[in-house]
Amino acid sequence: MGFGWLRDIFKYCYMKKDTCVVIGTYPTTYLDSALLGLTIESWKQQGYDICLVSHFPVNQDLQKASKYYIYSDENEMLDFPTISNISWYHANSDFLYQTNWGNTLGKHSYAVLQNIKNAIHFLSSKKYTHFFYVEADGFLNSEDHFKFEKELEDADFLNKDYWFMMEYEGATTLPVTNFFGGKLDYFVKRFSVVKDTDSYLSLSAGGGGYSLESLFGELFIRLQQGDGVVKHANPRNFFTSEWFGVSSGGEVRVPGLKSKDWWIDLVQEKGSQEIMYMIVSHSSSVFNTVLKLFKNNVEVFSTPLQTGPLAWFKTQIEPDCTYRLEHWVGGQLTKHIEYTSEQILENNWSFMEFH
Repeated sequence: MGFGWLRDIFKYCYMKKDTCVVIGTYPTTYLDSALLGLTIESWKQQGYDICLVSHFPVNQDLQKASKYYIYSDENEMLDFPTISNISWYHANSDFLYQTNWGNTLGKHSYAVLQNIKNAIHFLSSKKYTHFFYVEADGFLNSEDHFKFEKELEDADFLNKDYWFMMEYEGATTLPVTNFFGGKLDYFVKRFSVVKDTDSYLSLSAGGGGYSLESLFGELFIRLQQGDGVVKHANPRNFFTSEWFGVSSGGEVRVPGLKSKDWWIDLVQEKGSQEIMYMIVSHSSSVFNTVLKLFKNNVEVFSTPLQTGPLAWFKTQIEPDCTYRLEHWVGGQLTKHIEYTSEQILENNWSFMEFH
């Protein structure tokens, strides 16, 4: 019998000794905190030290479960100089719905980056040479951890500057920003060019938008500085854990339970200055709801709606008005958005188009 298994154990222990797992979080609900606890345990059981970073206070038990806890109230939102062209779309042979969620995609990205920078600067003063960053829903099961560590071994992680997976590859290149890692000193140096929100916006615009993925695509992929590894796969498809990424839409979707996993939107009809659409996105759960539209605080539309397939409702849009879309479930206001008519009509990256 060979001793390859023993060699692998020493190799993994060496990697874990030099690598700290940074977990970024913003736990505003009890479900956020519960999910964060599971993710901390997921990585602690593998032998990693944990550095927890947040712009929102974290309860004492979760702080104690981590080796380090870094809190900062510097939760600065970005003010985009132009309309962001990073968007999501749903299409078939009849229509195309595209959205950047009211030009909000990436508004909090600078604050997330500050969290990451706080962690890697702090860890650089400790014994670690490497880090790996995940978010509060970065829960992996034992099978996925084994698969992940095999990937790092094959990539020679400890001798590489960075390791990324890919969110999207096309006209723009968008690395995954909730699951990546590399050498601490390399990331400290690369992030040093992002000194403030102005430099963030300037650099990320080169990557096609203002999201953190845009910035990373510019810093690490397009400029190609450093010796790193890019795995051309998305973690949600690569790993088997049904818990991974369950809060990516802003609300924790507990596997096996119904969840309010849709969003609502107000978008223009492409090429029109007179028509807009109320959108309720696809949902994996069925709820009986009521959708309401207000113009200048006066209700102008209301309809019952059962969630499931993507739904849209056509209406006129008038200049110099403020529109608020509300979605009610069980008599409670569950989701709402508010835009001016100018914000809707000027946002040419969010629209409905019929073929």
